[in-house]
Amino acid sequence: MFDVGVIATVGFLGAAIASRIKIPIIIGYIIAGILIGPNIHLRLFGASYDGILADSVFLQSISQLGLVLLLFFVGLEFSVAKLMKTKEAAAILAATNLAVNFFAGFVIGAWLGWPVIDTIFLAGVIGMSSSAIAAKSLIDLKRLGNKETEFLLGMVILESFMAMFILTLANGMILPSATPVSVPGLFAGVGLFIGFFAFLAAVVVPRTAALFERIKSEELFVLFALGTVFLAAALAEVFRIPAIVGAFFMGMVFADTRLAARLKVKMESLRDAFVAIFFLSFGMLIDPAALPSVLPMLLLAVPLILLNDLFLTATLAYFIGFSGRASTAIGTSMIARNEEAILYATVGARAIEANPQLSNDFAAKYLTPFAGILCIIMSSLAPVLMNQSERIAGFFARHLPKSVTFGAELVKRTLKTVIMPNFLPIYRRKRLFQASLIAYAAWVIDLTITTGMAHLVMSILTPILIFGVWASARHAFQEPVRHTNYGVDGGPLSRSAIEAFVLRIVVGALAVVSLVAILWQYSWTWTLPILYAYFLVVVYSMKIVYRRLGLGIGRRIAPIRLVHRIPAARSWRAASGRR
Repeated sequence: MFDVGVIATVGFLGAAIASRIKIPIIIGYIIAGILIGPNIHLRLFGASYDGILADSVFLQSISQLGLVLLLFFVGLEFSVAKLMKTKEAAAILAATNLAVNFFAGFVIGAWLGWPVIDTIFLAGVIGMSSSAIAAKSLIDLKRLGNKETEFLLGMVILESFMAMFILTLANGMILPSATPVSVPGLFAGVGLFIGFFAFLAAVVVPRTAALFERIKSEELFVLFALGTVFLAAALAEVFRIPAIVGAFFMGMVFADTRLAARLKVKMESLRDAFVAIFFLSFGMLIDPAALPSVLPMLLLAVPLILLNDLFLTATLAYFIGFSGRASTAIGTSMIARNEEAILYATVGARAIEANPQLSNDFAAKYLTPFAGILCIIMSSLAPVLMNQSERIAGFFARHLPKSVTFGAELVKRTLKTVIMPNFLPIYRRKRLFQASLIAYAAWVIDLTITTGMAHLVMSILTPILIFGVWASARHAFQEPVRHTNYGVDGGPLSRSAIEAFVLRIVVGALAVVSLVAILWQYSWTWTLPILYAYFLVVVYSMKIVYRRLGLGIGRRIAPIRLVHRIPAARSWRAASGRR
């Protein structure tokens, strides 16, 4: 009783103070948990303070209830119908953002010398953006009605789904068991589990939802909801899948039904109470004395997250059709790290500690303090950067070279017709390109996890697959390039130059991804020069296409006529409008 009373009172104080100073409430919970936990030791003027609560197994157990309920509510937001409206753009942004952040986590883990299993959970902590903080900040900034918000929320939800799948596989591979776990068997189990919930969502729930809606008693309805959530969590554990994934899928089952709104209203208070206990108990696990040991990890992780979310993700969003302001808003909204990152740290640390065959010298020792401090830093930066997103977009618009903005606009106007929603018949060729991208993504994943002779054979065959992607991309881009207004001379030479330039950027990026997947198993240090070389190729290509076409986007003067009227030596200056 004392433990529950203390943690509830301290949680209230932490949340009240956090709200007062306008920081995320979750940060208040974590800091409050650190201050009352067993890992804090203060000595001042002869007095000592060693926390209020010891490490309680009881508190850790009930905190898992909060984790299950939290993921159930995340699943309730995963509406397949909503995602279908933004499927291409949201899928590309989510997959790229998650992949690059996971790659950054693997680079840090390799640099620290961590084992692969520990590195997977480290990468998960770095890669998981906070949907809660993003949604809360969008509400505070009154951006829910913006065009990019629907794509952003679809991206965050889809990223959570992919991360849950990765967490399921990683957790299943390291849980102790009487029989060894095979990767094909684990994939089969996960597939069977997902298929079961797909059957519930497609067949069972639509036919029985009306029956559940007739439950008039609120007490009976809450008991029904709790029973379904925790039985789904128990079923997940039978398949060697984290219980939270079962709750997530059960939320997905009800997401597109009329029961979803009632479930949110009736279970929200229960969720908030147990989630508060979870974050407080997580804070109790953080040892402030571990800060010096995780400081090198933080000094690497924070700049890499800012580079990926603020620059790479925003750049990709611009390339596929968003405006500069909307792209920067999407990038800054992905910076926060909170409940999903803590989820990865908690599941990873506990799974590794439960397996006697794995060392506790890495993730089990450092992942919890690293995740807690990273969440505090990134969740504090996110609202500030989101509020300044328009200024950041204006800064880049003013200071980027004209060749870069010109080349980026060419890519944007081309990819927008292929990726963003449209219904014109001339753009139906994109389906072959989309299918080739899905096949290529599956190939790269297999290339990453295979070893030995299988990896070598797949590496040799990869150029053939890249050629196939290039052919499908060229087929998809022909009509958009022919019918898109680029603001330059519309002659066949200009159109051909634009098509070759966009293909070089897109297919080059895919080739670099496969090359990184091939070389990673031999030496991860080779991947960094490859990525930098691709960046230089992109900048140089933009410079060449700018000089060749002569003018920036939107100018009324026809560049080709100007080039023919002046000497060749002065063509670039005249085409740029300079005297």
